[in-house]
Amino acid sequence: MSQLLAGKILKGLYSAAVAVLGALSTVLTGSHTFSDVTAGQWCTMALAGLVAFGGTFGLSAWAGPKNLPGEG
Repeated sequence: MSQLLAGKILKGLYSAAVAVLGALSTVLTGSHTFSDVTAGQWCTMALAGLVAFGGTFGLSAWAGPKNLPGEG
Protein backbone atom coordinates (compact mmCIF):
# COMPACT_ATOMS: atom_id res chain seq x y z
CA MET A 1 0.00 0.00 0.00
CA SER A 2 1.38 3.37 -0.91
CA GLN A 3 2.00 6.02 1.69
CA LEU A 4 -0.43 8.35 -0.09
CA LEU A 5 -3.27 5.80 0.09
CA ALA A 6 -2.48 5.08 3.74
CA GLY A 7 -2.75 8.80 4.51
CA LYS A 8 -6.16 8.98 2.82
CA ILE A 9 -7.38 5.97 4.78
CA LEU A 10 -6.13 7.49 8.05
CA LYS A 11 -7.97 10.74 7.27
CA GLY A 12 -11.13 8.74 6.75
CA LEU A 13 -10.68 6.76 9.95
CA TYR A 14 -10.07 9.94 11.92
CA SER A 15 -13.25 11.51 10.54
CA ALA A 16 -15.21 8.36 11.32
CA ALA A 17 -13.91 8.29 14.89
CA VAL A 18 -14.85 11.94 15.42
CA ALA A 19 -18.35 11.32 14.05
CA VAL A 20 -18.96 8.21 16.17
CA LEU A 21 -17.59 9.78 19.35
CA GLY A 22 -19.64 12.92 18.75
CA ALA A 23 -22.81 10.87 18.38
CA LEU A 24 -21.91 8.78 21.42
CA SER A 25 -21.31 11.87 23.55
CA THR A 26 -24.76 13.12 22.56
CA VAL A 27 -26.34 9.85 23.69
CA LEU A 28 -24.41 9.64 26.97
CA THR A 29 -25.51 12.97 28.41
CA GLY A 30 -26.63 13.16 32.00
CA SER A 31 -26.73 9.88 33.89
CA HIS A 32 -26.99 7.60 30.85
CA THR A 33 -24.56 4.69 30.51
CA PHE A 34 -23.55 2.34 27.70
CA SER A 35 -26.32 -0.06 28.73
CA ASP A 36 -28.88 2.69 28.03
CA VAL A 37 -27.84 3.00 24.37
CA THR A 38 -30.43 1.40 22.11
CA ALA A 39 -29.78 -0.66 18.99
CA GLY A 40 -31.09 2.18 16.85
CA GLN A 41 -28.62 4.60 18.41
CA TRP A 42 -25.73 2.19 17.75
CA CYS A 43 -26.87 1.91 14.13
CA THR A 44 -27.01 5.69 13.84
CA MET A 45 -23.47 5.99 15.21
CA ALA A 46 -22.22 3.33 12.80
CA LEU A 47 -23.92 5.07 9.88
CA ALA A 48 -22.41 8.42 10.92
CA GLY A 49 -18.96 6.82 11.00
CA LEU A 50 -19.48 5.18 7.62
CA VAL A 51 -20.65 8.40 5.98
CA ALA A 52 -17.79 10.37 7.53
CA PHE A 53 -15.20 7.82 6.41
CA GLY A 54 -16.62 7.52 2.91
CA GLY A 55 -16.94 11.26 2.43
CA THR A 56 -13.47 12.09 3.70
CA PHE A 57 -11.77 9.25 1.83
CA GLY A 58 -13.71 10.00 -1.34
CA LEU A 59 -12.94 13.70 -1.30
CA SER A 60 -9.27 13.16 -0.50
CA ALA A 61 -8.95 10.56 -3.28
CA TRP A 62 -10.85 12.60 -5.89
CA ALA A 63 -8.51 14.11 -8.43
CA GLY A 64 -10.94 16.81 -9.52
CA PRO A 65 -12.21 17.63 -12.98
CA LYS A 66 -9.89 16.67 -15.81
CA ASN A 67 -10.40 19.75 -18.00
CA LEU A 68 -11.10 23.03 -16.30
CA PRO A 69 -12.63 25.83 -18.34
CA GLY A 70 -9.96 27.73 -20.21
CA GLU A 71 -7.52 24.82 -20.25
CA GLY A 72 -6.57 23.13 -23.49
